[in-house]
Amino acid sequence: MYGVSKDLPLQRFVGDSICQICLGLRDIHFHFNKAGSINVDGGRWQIHDSSGVIVDESLDDDALPSTRRQYRVHVILDSDVTSFRIDAPESFTLRFSSGHTLTIYDDSPQYESFSIQPDDLIA
Repeated sequence: MYGVSKDLPLQRFVGDSICQICLGLRDIHFHFNKAGSINVDGGRWQIHDSSGVIVDESLDDDALPSTRRQYRVHVILDSDVTSFRIDAPESFTLRFSSGHTLTIYDDSPQYESFSIQPDDLIA
């Protein structure tokens, strides 16, 4: 499926927090305490602070993780999701109690950008 659905079931993440973030060569997995996980497999993601400044983001397709100086994705660990926004079909955003936001994009018409588990929702 291409594009973020306007009825993507994100309500279950509200009130939950990320307990683990797993980094791979071309993917990142956000594991929540109770709600499941959001796995970004080749898609783009960004974390903004409360003023809208980008704190961390995915690498360009051609960049290797070994060229990256540091990740700052840890700033959303153990912070509760307070709300979400769906900007169908491009992206969805989770807002955290820390003031940070995590936006995940679906910008590839030919490849899956992310999945939500345990529902096996793929976009």
